[in-house]
Amino acid sequence: MAHLQEIDAPTGSGANHSQENSLPAEGTVNDTATMPNDHSIHDRESVISSPSVGRTFTVDPNLLASSNGKYTAAPSDNAVNGNPDSSHPGTTDQLEATTNGVQQLAVDASTAAAGEPTSMGVGAAKKKSKSKKKSKSQRGLTAPTGFEEFYVDAPLTPAEYEVEKELYDPELVFSQRIEVAIQRYCARRNMDSDKKDVFDKYLALGGISAGPKQFSGGLDANAMSDMSAADIALMKATHFVDIDKHGGEQAYEVDFVACAKAFFSSRVPQLYYLSSVNAVKDVKAKTNIIRNFLKYLLHHDVCPEYKSQVIGACDICNLTDQELPKTMKAQSYFPGDFQTACSEIFGGIYQGKYAKNPHWAPDAESYVGMSPEVAHRTFKIGLAAQASDEVTKRYREQNAAGNLETLKVYNACLEVTELLPADGGIRRFYAKHPAAKGLSALGRLKAKSWDSPFKPFRDLTAEERLAETKSSMELYEFFVEDYVLDTCFIGMKFETTVHDLSFGLKFFDNISGVFCSFYGTIPNERLIGWRVPEDEPLAPREKNMITSALEDVVGGEEEGTAVLAAPRGDGVNSEDIEETW
Repeated sequence: MAHLQEIDAPTGSGANHSQENSLPAEGTVNDTATMPNDHSIHDRESVISSPSVGRTFTVDPNLLASSNGKYTAAPSDNAVNGNPDSSHPGTTDQLEATTNGVQQLAVDASTAAAGEPTSMGVGAAKKKSKSKKKSKSQRGLTAPTGFEEFYVDAPLTPAEYEVEKELYDPELVFSQRIEVAIQRYCARRNMDSDKKDVFDKYLALGGISAGPKQFSGGLDANAMSDMSAADIALMKATHFVDIDKHGGEQAYEVDFVACAKAFFSSRVPQLYYLSSVNAVKDVKAKTNIIRNFLKYLLHHDVCPEYKSQVIGACDICNLTDQELPKTMKAQSYFPGDFQTACSEIFGGIYQGKYAKNPHWAPDAESYVGMSPEVAHRTFKIGLAAQASDEVTKRYREQNAAGNLETLKVYNACLEVTELLPADGGIRRFYAKHPAAKGLSALGRLKAKSWDSPFKPFRDLTAEERLAETKSSMELYEFFVEDYVLDTCFIGMKFETTVHDLSFGLKFFDNISGVFCSFYGTIPNERLIGWRVPEDEPLAPREKNMITSALEDVVGGEEEGTAVLAAPRGDGVNSEDIEETW
């Protein structure tokens, strides 16, 4: 490190004059004052002196070497203050120059002490450069992931074909081939955490576990040298089929289509939040992963015996892109203004829920529910636009007599069979009628009963079962706005609460769920996370407590316990137990 060391010098005027006569000329080096002459200037510190001051400075020789051995010494105190000392030769310009030299020396010394290069290009250790963050390309973030829109696997070379011919030999059981295919697929795709999560959950639904194989002993160079490519791929697989699914009495059925239907219609809406705004993008991000895997199976001919099923599963992925985003929007738009108005008037779930600008959202320009005034206006305009003459007549008669009532309220699982948007006549009616200002034109939605897999079992008699079967064949018709119908499609399924009114009108209000047309479940969904029970389950906690208490009673009274009752006879009852505090 370059340093600046102050050396004491004689004081007083006499000392100054004697020092002036003894010191060398200005700007020269007095190296004999510090060490022998046989050392070079780079091997020792040198002393700089000046007749204009009474002080001497020791400076790093590297500084002197860079300045060719010359340096202008500091001026006297008077010169620094702007008053040249007459006892020392030199003009004011020279003194200012030497002042700048001393200031520059001080700056260079402090800079060198900090480890930075000085103005003379000399310094000690160079400043340590900070490690630069690698760019995305260097980190591999811009490399192809294998999930791009138009990505395709390259054709197989003859060598690869021979290897895969051995790996995917049709004589091998399907569970072994699918394990190897998944392992090789994951090695050829760059999956982030989100993609891997979707892929693992899809495989779990299909009965394929994810994680390292236990008790396999691992792999080393010696073991791999004696193994074939198929054996190595099988040992490295991180997704595997449990041993109980390989065959035997509990053999599992291979069904790619059923797994795809259950995953996209049931599991995805449960596991992932799908916003109605970004539903199209979110759904495609998930279907693209499964579609990519299925196409990999086709390209490498992993399971030729299930080729038609794999193609069918790809079709389910394409259908999911169309239907699942609509179900998300339909669930947010249902039940519609007319159904909400009926619910407010006839005692449905929305009755009394109106709260315009509520206290928890004082600046909101929306409402929760519907006000009674708007509800009656919406109901009467819709009834006049869509209801038949018979229904309208019954309503007027019962309303005049005060006999309007709800006959039946029940939960129903419905499937959309027909969508009838408002025709030109109804649109003109809504456009011209003064009371219809601000209301949406009303269309019709027709549906039939649907046997939901989650429908609870009902213990019915033969007569009740027959009556329920007949009622399940009933067709439903609801008045729904066009903007709600735009989110629906033929085959869409939904669970709701239906109200039958006394004058022949039906409406629904409480929506439990909206599903795709291919909605379904498989038994695997109920087995996710299930563990085989142990042969000897652990004793209940209460039993352990009683056993411990009995041992304390037999062993005698111990510190910190009190016996509530002494044992009677040869046995001990559960009441004759000591209480521990």
